[in-house]
Amino acid sequence: MRIPDRKGFTIIELLVVIAILLTLVGLLIPAVCKVRESASRSRCQNNMKQLGIAQFSYHDAHAQFMPLMSPSGCCWGTWMVLVLPYIDQTDRFRLYQNWGGTDEVANAFPSAPVPGSFPRYNHAPNTTNVTNFRIALFTCPSDTGQTPIQSITSHNYVLNAGDNSIYFASGSGAPFAYGTKTKIAEVTDGTAHTLLAGEVIQGTNRDLRGFSWWGDASGFTTRNGPNTTVPDRINSGQFCDNSAPNPPCSVATEQNPTNFFARSRHCEGVNVVFCDGSVKFVRDGIALAIWRALGTSAGGETIAGNGF
Repeated sequence: MRIPDRKGFTIIELLVVIAILLTLVGLLIPAVCKVRESASRSRCQNNMKQLGIAQFSYHDAHAQFMPLMSPSGCCWGTWMVLVLPYIDQTDRFRLYQNWGGTDEVANAFPSAPVPGSFPRYNHAPNTTNVTNFRIALFTCPSDTGQTPIQSITSHNYVLNAGDNSIYFASGSGAPFAYGTKTKIAEVTDGTAHTLLAGEVIQGTNRDLRGFSWWGDASGFTTRNGPNTTVPDRINSGQFCDNSAPNPPCSVATEQNPTNFFARSRHCEGVNVVFCDGSVKFVRDGIALAIWRALGTSAGGETIAGNGF
């Protein structure tokens, strides 16, 4: 009697096929993720290129770079407001009230406000019209948008505040050191060797990393390298959240003042834009001396080649 041809798989054959498929999927997923991240990083770099163009347009109009934040400090507006007309957001810029505490938002450098003057960045109508608004150009596609306080948005790009701390640059300066109004001609280290802006992450929950409508978080420093394990320093423990995916943070002290370091959700580095408009990806392993030199505008440091 003829034995019929066998059809179908045995259990062992089926398990082998499943194992092969799982292996292929395991190889494919990282490859797809890598392609997606490459695309996100490119979009992020394009965002930073546009930020650089906006800063140069402001310089052309005012003969100097915009200030990091209001002359009176944290709470009457940052560069995020002043840049709006240069990224096709003029109407929103005009809706912001009391930049610097003077109700003269069209004036880029108003006098210091009467202490306690309102509204501030976190009060209506500024929240309603401006700071609750997410700017796509300043949001890295590799990160997730956050609103840590009320509905005020965080973003991913901040300006170079120097090589020391947010409220104190070294004597070597920085284009956006607190309290300065820097001209391109004053970037004597060379525009190709001086950072204009860099990436930060958006902190989750009530963490204020990336909360750039607020003065403290509107800049970064090169005191420590990209994606450093050294904690950022935030002025209050209620706004520092060490839980993943946030990087380390701690409360600012007199010995360790307010500081935010360059960080990203990319792998192994951060995007930056230089004062010549060029955009580069800087690896986490960059020598700290070189990274600090890139944070100064008049330090006189020598950087061979690109230095990274």
